[in-house]
Amino acid sequence: MAELDHWHPVLLSHELRRKPRSVRLAGREIVVFRTSSGGLGAFTDRCPHRGMRLSEGWVEGDQLVCAYHGWRWAADGRGNIPATPAARPCARRDDVFDAVERYGAIWVKRAGALATFPRLDTEGYVPAGVLRHRAAVPFELALDNFIEVEHTPFVHFMLGYSLDQMPEVEAQVTLSDDAVRVVNTGPKRPIPRIVEKMFRIPHDAKFVVEWTERFSPVHAIYDHSFINPRTREVVTYPLRSAVFFNPVSPESSEIYTFLFATLGRWSEFGLGSLIWPPLRAAMDLELRLDMRLLARLADKRGILKGNVLGRFDKALVASRDRIDRIYRGKAAEATPEAGDGHEAARAARRLPLAAS
Repeated sequence: MAELDHWHPVLLSHELRRKPRSVRLAGREIVVFRTSSGGLGAFTDRCPHRGMRLSEGWVEGDQLVCAYHGWRWAADGRGNIPATPAARPCARRDDVFDAVERYGAIWVKRAGALATFPRLDTEGYVPAGVLRHRAAVPFELALDNFIEVEHTPFVHFMLGYSLDQMPEVEAQVTLSDDAVRVVNTGPKRPIPRIVEKMFRIPHDAKFVVEWTERFSPVHAIYDHSFINPRTREVVTYPLRSAVFFNPVSPESSEIYTFLFATLGRWSEFGLGSLIWPPLRAAMDLELRLDMRLLARLADKRGILKGNVLGRFDKALVASRDRIDRIYRGKAAEATPEAGDGHEAARAARRLPLAAS
């Protein structure tokens, strides 16, 4: 269960109040609670004594109280027993989790794991909200959907490209040992003229979608921009998003999207707070369209072998290798990217690849 050794967002901050909350991550049920002093604690949602769900209990001081026999547990796993004051029970180390609160969410990882908290480069941006969506597919399939743009003409109303101009979209994939970077550049799809005027986007601009995937935990940071074809001036879209992919169970996943805004002149006029809500609502709608699409997949196993892949699918193949090697901690094996003879490997080798 190396997946639990990485930091994952598991709750929105406002969802964790006085009552403990149960969440599910990589097949494990975890209880998260706030202490009276404002700290955080997290355990496997099972009392080490007799198996009661700790999320059915309550918090007293800095301890979580089990509803069955009243055993009390501090955030470090040390307990006490009201009926036997001299006893000093202790939870198994594997059942204790570290917990922090950042970017409007509660994050957990297995206690003592050496994973570094993911760095979200937000210089020049301010937090603009957090969105959460549940996908009825394994998290690999959710990630696949987010790291290619070929589906955008059929699914999205603003993101991505128009179908008739997809052949003009250039896709560049750059690989490093721990990351996959993708840059797509092509004619922008039609968007309302009022939006073009608000953000000074030329009507015939090139639309650039770029992201970098990392795998501890599995997430991608997205930037969108427009290029004036005459002046080559770059117009930055006002949102940057960091999207995290949580395995919930073999059949489902959760996607947390952290939005950051840079509104330039809109902030100067005090209009930033008016722009953010519609931008968040638009992003939420686009993500819901993705979730609806994923629910209709015929094959939800998340296996690439046997699929016929195209030029926008190189990142899918490379990501599978890094998920296994970095996120799951598996020893290096023959992978599609390395060439094990199956269809995904052959498709990857047929496509031009920019490797760093």
